[in-house]
Amino acid sequence: MPSPTLLVKDLAGLALYYPGQALLNRVPRASLDRFARAGGRVVQRMGDAEMRDELEKIYRTRPMPRPADAILRDTYQLTMFNELEVLRYPWLNPSTIDGVCEIVGREHLDAARARGKGAIVLIAHFGANQMIMPALGHVGYPMSQLSAPPPVWAEILRETRTTPLWKKTLERRWELEKKLPVQHINVFRFLRPAFEALGRNEVLGLAFDGGGGKKWAEVDFLGRRANLSIQPAQIWHKTKSVLLPTYVLRMPGELRHKVVITEPLEWAGSNEASMQAVATRFEEWIWRWPEHYLHFLQMRRRVRGTDVFPLFHDYPPAELQMSPEEAEEHLKRAGEWRDKDEASPG
Repeated sequence: MPSPTLLVKDLAGLALYYPGQALLNRVPRASLDRFARAGGRVVQRMGDAEMRDELEKIYRTRPMPRPADAILRDTYQLTMFNELEVLRYPWLNPSTIDGVCEIVGREHLDAARARGKGAIVLIAHFGANQMIMPALGHVGYPMSQLSAPPPVWAEILRETRTTPLWKKTLERRWELEKKLPVQHINVFRFLRPAFEALGRNEVLGLAFDGGGGKKWAEVDFLGRRANLSIQPAQIWHKTKSVLLPTYVLRMPGELRHKVVITEPLEWAGSNEASMQAVATRFEEWIWRWPEHYLHFLQMRRRVRGTDVFPLFHDYPPAELQMSPEEAEEHLKRAGEWRDKDEASPG
């Protein structure tokens, strides 16, 4: 039986993704920020202790850029705004994308593709990271995205979080994500399409801070010891593609997201050293704008019991903690989920 708080969240999510989706497609973009402020306040009142603790942990040895209460307030507002953006994915197209996204550093992407070996747009779960897909796809870049379809999370968290309402919401979110102008590649399946996309000199988007993978590296990240999958480094090294660390930034009150493609990262000699270089590049942005990353830190803390290796070593013990072997098998079973539109294997 779900808790009253969880039931309220799931009912609100379902309402947002069904009748709310049609309504928000008609709302002027300037009004989204007002909706996000109101919704963010409501969600924050349900409890922000975990988020506050994660904020304090990443600033153990350095001063916060702003007061904690201001950072947390903006975190909830930005997270709500990004959720509302998902509902408007079908509205995005080549004629509307300029009013939603600005691309900075496009010259780095063009120079990378001029080499002929493809470009890896490496992201963190920072801000509205999914806006990279319409931003690049709708201006003509052929792009694939390596990620987990949202319904897979219902399988991963079946024992600890999943409810019928949440599952229905995730299914709807996936229907909206499939409207984006990219080829989606399921990270739990064969990765051949990712290599083939880079072989065609296309753009591959992938995140470095996800919870899946076969081999792991321990790195220093945000002043903490962290476990990162070496999968991004393996793809990078094997394809000899250019790797471009990229982030998405939109401050409260702004109308457009800024997709910032930064200078290429150089291979550091090994998978482990290269993942450390990735973590070092990204943590400077997170320390500067923590409100864009705290929601993800909270989520990774909550799923630590089912991760093969939890993101950080200093998490409190989970109520249900799987061994790495149990978690691998659990993720494997979850990854067997198939989209209803997916062709059956031949």
